[in-house]
Amino acid sequence: MVRYSDYNISKGKVLDEVRAVLLSLDYEIDIYAPETYALSTKTTRIKRTLRKYDYILFVKISDKIEIHISAKRSIFNRGSESNIGKYEQIIQQTEDRIPLSLQKKIYKPILSELRKNKISFY
Repeated sequence: MVRYSDYNISKGKVLDEVRAVLLSLDYEIDIYAPETYALSTKTTRIKRTLRKYDYILFVKISDKIEIHISAKRSIFNRGSESNIGKYEQIIQQTEDRIPLSLQKKIYKPILSELRKNKISFY
């Protein structure tokens, strides 16, 4: 789950713009590495879904801007009553793909804010 974009200003300015957009959208920056032109956010939970997804955004500026989503899905474990207390009730499952509607819910506000700064994605 990745989105790409071209840019025509310096890498440092692009990284600063992306960081400012993420902060304005209430993401918390976990790792900010201007020397490698990368950043990642802290874990965020998608609300108002039947299944809960926790995700992290990773941004890498190279010859293109790349915005990646890394997600985990929380699944309630329905074990027998004899297993209560022995095993975790909620299992975290890494997802390589999340539903398109949830991807749009994540990407849409970010991409619309970046388009205001003349950065378009494909």
